[in-house]
Amino acid sequence: MPSKTKAVIDIGTNTFHLLIAEVDDLNNIKVIHKNTIPVKLGEGGVNKGYIAEAAYQRGIDALILFRKELDEFNIEDVFATATAAVRDANNGQQFIDEAYQKANIKITLIDGLKEATYIYNGAKGAGVLNSETALIMDIGGGSVEFIICNHQEIFFKNSYQLGAARLLADFYQNDNAISKETLTNLENHFKNKTPDLFKAIEKYQPKELIGTAGSFDSFATMMAIKKNESFNASTQRDYHFDFNQFMNLITQVIKSTHQERVEMNGLIPLRIDMILMAAILTNYTIVNGKIEKVTTCTYSLKEGLILS
Repeated sequence: MPSKTKAVIDIGTNTFHLLIAEVDDLNNIKVIHKNTIPVKLGEGGVNKGYIAEAAYQRGIDALILFRKELDEFNIEDVFATATAAVRDANNGQQFIDEAYQKANIKITLIDGLKEATYIYNGAKGAGVLNSETALIMDIGGGSVEFIICNHQEIFFKNSYQLGAARLLADFYQNDNAISKETLTNLENHFKNKTPDLFKAIEKYQPKELIGTAGSFDSFATMMAIKKNESFNASTQRDYHFDFNQFMNLITQVIKSTHQERVEMNGLIPLRIDMILMAAILTNYTIVNGKIEKVTTCTYSLKEGLILS
């Protein structure tokens, strides 16, 4: 059977992704073209229930650009999904309508549980799952998905309003190192939002945390630079951390000022503050979930969409 060319767009709270790829019968993905734009759709409105004007315009502009790129590859049909930032916004439908009018892109809204299933399909497609029970964590800008699973089935999945852009807007509005008080407030916030998650972790006992999406790509890039290794999120499917070195890295991030993060090798501008929230949430999950092993998986929602 010949490969099928498919195109997907993942409209996230921080980042918009376009992926054009060929998929064969064995579910191998051959990337033809990809583009990632740091739109920051949630900026200025993520916790207020709307898409702010400047962010809204950046989003439409990004989709117009994606349509031009799709046209260059003669692709009419694209599966475009929007998650938390559009899902929770009172002008989300207006954004969807305008995307169709101006960019001829039809957006499907997906809820957090559907998002979790696509993320699982992405990780499974990357080959990072086996018969051992693992905990997948996908830190977005608006929401965070957790999936307890193995290569055959999902035991538990849920989506929480704990995205990095949301947490930044609520808990961290300066450039200093985060205070002990704010850290405590954040951890109490996590605890209040995730009682079902830690009950499920206790029940299924995953020992490995698999981090998908942007923050974990950044952790892997930062670690690889520290260790003089090569890591390329565009071509590699996974990166396995030395556990103690990973814990040291996220501790360093948690204690850092904004300026210290600016100077950290391997951290792109979009993630300079987002990574702080990602590190705090990851640390909380590892400690309270009694995790012993950490892996980055570069396949996530968009690859899950392509494979579905």
